[in-house]
Amino acid sequence: MPRPSFMSYAIIMRLLTMSIVWLTLLVWVFNAYRAGCGVSAGVLALVAGAVFVAGSERSHLHRRALFNETTQHEGRLLRLAYNGLLINFRDSLVAVLLAVVLLASALTFAPQQWSLLFADLLLLTLLIPRLARGLGTEVRSAYRFAMARQWAVWISLLVLWLEAVMSLVLYPPADYTGMRWQEVVTYNLTVPDAACGVIETATRIFVTGQAIAIWAVQNGARVANDPTQSVMLWVGYSTLVGFTFLTALAYSRALIGVMGRPWELWGKLSAPAQSGPAVH
Repeated sequence: MPRPSFMSYAIIMRLLTMSIVWLTLLVWVFNAYRAGCGVSAGVLALVAGAVFVAGSERSHLHRRALFNETTQHEGRLLRLAYNGLLINFRDSLVAVLLAVVLLASALTFAPQQWSLLFADLLLLTLLIPRLARGLGTEVRSAYRFAMARQWAVWISLLVLWLEAVMSLVLYPPADYTGMRWQEVVTYNLTVPDAACGVIETATRIFVTGQAIAIWAVQNGARVANDPTQSVMLWVGYSTLVGFTFLTALAYSRALIGVMGRPWELWGKLSAPAQSGPAVH
């Protein structure tokens, strides 16, 4: 029975590969208080590289679909607007931003969140080959696994994002009931130690946004009619949704990025020589 043996080997290799991201973050958390900016930059580059690979694969997959369906063989407008180098540059900036968010947020993770992150890793390990097989009759073989990986990103994102929002709403790590937001950010913040100033600043911003989100959930009904507090109430709701979304997206892309192959989509585009009949 060679197939089950091969599939078991593939699953183990996929698990070990994605575990690199989880272990990197865990080691980083235990050493951030003494890791200088050089080490921090190395960890940031490693995480950003993984995030970039997943983002670049997604962008170039969409780019190929766009050209295959809309571009004339001799067309140059979309080739200029969707230049591969520009897309990679944009994805690089996004990857660095998401990596900073992930490193900062990782310093605030509770033990149960680490367990969830590992469970998410296991889920994707088993899910990706099944998604690829499910797409077998619908998607060309050249793009099947790339599309399966991108679907896995969104499934992972949804699971982690909903869990993070529910945890902050139902099981907040602090009680700010009855406080004003100024008191929360001035006297009640606990910022994890980070030896690198840039990471420490990013962590402080993340912790502040998270604290305002918790404050907004716990005091929304009480301060909704207070004009001096209601603006920060909506800021809190925004950070509740936004910060958790960015963290979930960064981790999901990093997991998928260690398996991505965007360079297979970086090649020269080949649009159809003829366009079909116009549809009005």
